[in-house]
Amino acid sequence: MRIAVAGFAHESNTFYSQPTRLGDFGVCEGEAILSHYANTFHEIAGYIAGAEQFGYDIFPIVAAGATPAAAVEWEAYEHFVGRILDGLQEGPRVDGILLALHGAMVAEAYPHGDAETVRRVRELVGDDVPIAVTHDYHANVPPELVEAADALVIYKTNPHIDQRERGLQAASILARTIRGEVKPTMALAKPEVLFNIYHHNTSVAPMQPLMQKAIELEGQEGILACSIAAGYQYADVPHMGPSVVVITDGDEERARREARTIEQAIWDVREQLKPQVANPQQAVQQAIEGSDFPVCLLDFGDNIGGGSSGDSTFVLEELVRQQAEKWVCTLWDPESVQACFEAGIGAEVALRVGGKTDDVHGPTLSIEGRVRTLHDGSYEETERRHGGGRFFNQGLTAVVDVQGKGLLVLNSSRSSPNSIHQITCVGIQPSQQKILVAKGAVAPRAAYEPVSARLIEVASGGATAILRSSEEYAQARKTLYEWQ
Repeated sequence: MRIAVAGFAHESNTFYSQPTRLGDFGVCEGEAILSHYANTFHEIAGYIAGAEQFGYDIFPIVAAGATPAAAVEWEAYEHFVGRILDGLQEGPRVDGILLALHGAMVAEAYPHGDAETVRRVRELVGDDVPIAVTHDYHANVPPELVEAADALVIYKTNPHIDQRERGLQAASILARTIRGEVKPTMALAKPEVLFNIYHHNTSVAPMQPLMQKAIELEGQEGILACSIAAGYQYADVPHMGPSVVVITDGDEERARREARTIEQAIWDVREQLKPQVANPQQAVQQAIEGSDFPVCLLDFGDNIGGGSSGDSTFVLEELVRQQAEKWVCTLWDPESVQACFEAGIGAEVALRVGGKTDDVHGPTLSIEGRVRTLHDGSYEETERRHGGGRFFNQGLTAVVDVQGKGLLVLNSSRSSPNSIHQITCVGIQPSQQKILVAKGAVAPRAAYEPVSARLIEVASGGATAILRSSEEYAQARKTLYEWQ
């Protein structure tokens, strides 16, 4: 038994100003995929583990992914989908296909890019080759994807720490399907609610008890998988919003019934889904007035993992204005990094930082301080963290001591704060600080909760601002509950 493996992942924020180009993607091809992913917690690692556990050979084609930003340009989308199709057409005959797709990709010509990818693969291989797909928890699932795939399995955690297990689950369903042991039959339900990212944490209500229902259902005979995608509110697409996907062993009526049951459970908690979040001024004031440190401020509006710029200054501006002490804030600012490298360690610098991407991420600020650290920006994460990766690089990085008040970490590559080593690699000890700023929503919790006395969510402005009205959307359904 031979199974093809490919990945093409991007979370596309249609409210961000910068498109995602071909050169933005990190790419792994052929046999290099096996060595790159095997010792990680990514879903492709689950596909690889499945080869030994379920007795199949892997035909690896390509795995590509880029940091979230605006829609994927036509050239990039066609290149990677073409690479997958060419691999299937020119490679050995395969008995099944595993596809690691994000679920919230928007391509220039296709609002639901992942569905188009699966449609093309299905068109190429025909109906006799089963296709299993894995999705991120932030997927916007359209009916056409469920129609084209044989099985869709979605992460059950946010922060995403179960990717490997979901990859293994998808591999199991696919292998059993090929052997004729099961007949996966899927049903999709789309609850008419906007599940704000503020509530996407799967460890607490309202999502935790909902996800528990899915986990309990999977334990029942005849159920191959039950997934809940919370949706991705930063993609203005027709099927934006949460999804329930149930896979039974050949029982279509039961799949629909169980999906509707969980859909109703999500509808029943709709009144709990309206967020109440502090603005930057309030959040910084709360952090300063606290007695237990460090406090982590989750900068929702500049959520890099959700497709924001990484150079928003709304929170930094308040830290400076309120004269906070012992703070750490990271900014994406290649220009300022270069200035620090030219000045050298120990040099006094006057910088204009942040707010350079566009006009929605705050003003560019004047900062004076001393260059404390220069670093190549690489670090390793050996624990389970959001995204499942192990090796990271935030590009050339400089740490500036801002007049003895705080530490400004300037990096030259947009890097989501999924690992605490983003700051420890440059010599910052969280326990010695009072305020840590993480430019994310729920994803940084796996890294920052263990080192923080408490976390404060911040409703800041930016491409990932959490308080958007329906008027800002052109394609999403206006009937979703929070907008009514």
